[in-house]
Amino acid sequence: MKKTLLLSSGIFFLFLINALPQEVKKPSFKRNQIGIQLNPYLDDNLFQRILMKTIIGVRYGYKLSEPLLLGAEASGSFPYFFNKSNRPYFYSIRAGIFTRYSIPSGKRLQCFLEVSPYLSHYFQEWKSSEDHSSLSSNKLGLYAAPGVTLYSKSKKISFDLYYKFSNQWLVNDTKSVLSYKLNFNF
Repeated sequence: MKKTLLLSSGIFFLFLINALPQEVKKPSFKRNQIGIQLNPYLDDNLFQRILMKTIIGVRYGYKLSEPLLLGAEASGSFPYFFNKSNRPYFYSIRAGIFTRYSIPSGKRLQCFLEVSPYLSHYFQEWKSSEDHSSLSSNKLGLYAAPGVTLYSKSKKISFDLYYKFSNQWLVNDTKSVLSYKLNFNF
């Protein structure tokens, strides 16, 4: 009886070992992404040396699967006036979550569609001797952005070029803007 029980336990143990995964497979793609954006908005005000709207952004994304990326981002725009007399001080800050779907996934050049709900905060203060007023607003926004991503050969660095469509005013005082971002993948 002992031999039968020992033999049955041994066979069960061998089946159990084969049923459990022996080795965890690493995905064939990099799961984490950190994106940065630091650039002036290119418009007539910049080229005529009136106003430079500096855009700063940072994001973190996690790939659930090769074509699907989820993450959080924060960005803002801040002015620099070349002539500083009687100019308003203003800034705009946005924070939200995003999701992106890329096709064809795994290639060095990919098309994508990104969607993001975000919270926008805008502040403006007039700095003149007559007017000391300020304006502030908080709004919930949503943007959709089709674009392309170009990956380096090692896929550690990628460059996004996309066009945002939003229900809120963006940095160029319209509801759409061309944008770009540099990403580090690991």
